[in-house]
Amino acid sequence: MKNWTKYITVLLTFAAAVAALSSCSKELAGAAPPTDIVYNGFGEITRTDYDGYFEITRDDGVLLRVLEYNGSKEIERGERVYFKYNILPGNGDYVSSYSTPEQTVYDIRVLVFNDIHAVPIVRKSFLLEDDPHRSDSIGHDLIRVVTAAFSGNYINIGFEYFRYENGQPHMINLVWDDTRPATDSVYLELRHNAMGEVEGNGRYVVSDTGLASFRIADLVPEGEESIDIKLKSNMDRKDGVGEYIETEKYHTGTYTTGSTAKTYIVGGELYPPENHTAFVRN
Repeated sequence: MKNWTKYITVLLTFAAAVAALSSCSKELAGAAPPTDIVYNGFGEITRTDYDGYFEITRDDGVLLRVLEYNGSKEIERGERVYFKYNILPGNGDYVSSYSTPEQTVYDIRVLVFNDIHAVPIVRKSFLLEDDPHRSDSIGHDLIRVVTAAFSGNYINIGFEYFRYENGQPHMINLVWDDTRPATDSVYLELRHNAMGEVEGNGRYVVSDTGLASFRIADLVPEGEESIDIKLKSNMDRKDGVGEYIETEKYHTGTYTTGSTAKTYIVGGELYPPENHTAFVRN
């Protein structure tokens, strides 16, 4: 692949998804919750130490100090992750033990990590430069936005696509149309390259799902606090549940910087895959 490409390789199996993010608000009641409750969250690894200690800043701004983790995953600062965890009891008043008026802090035990990489958004102006194959290489194959939400600095998109049952990795990108006037809404298009895995010649495809996060905060102009976005895909379902149809589908919403609330554009929950999802950058 060309070095310019920033893409996700998605190789998933059709499995039941896990509920995410919805339980996070339960932690903020003020008293130490039982340590056997399992919570789910999205965040970024914001500190690592040589002794294995690390910290995660959750999308809502809560700082999580990881005191217990027995997994084998390599911890990298700046990495975006989905994780399951227990909250551990603190000393004295639980919330105020490590907290400041600006930030709530919890000590946690991490149980499970999934990589949810923050993939850079591709500029349309770059695709239009010189190389006529750039736009084609990120694909025009069918993809449907199932759910999408702003959280922290990101837009998280759950999507549906088609693949061979035992096929090869696909590519997913988000393209920003930066050729439009700055006063216009921010147009984003979810793109899919099926790597030739299309129905025909005796081959059949199955539907599958995935989740990707893209850092959207960088698209907010200097001096502004929000942007209106229009998210485009090229597939939908008739009446929302029927047959698949190829069509230009738009979802709209407003992203606000500094917001810790989860704001949905479409759908009601985000479902990260249970199995391993690889993210490749060449």
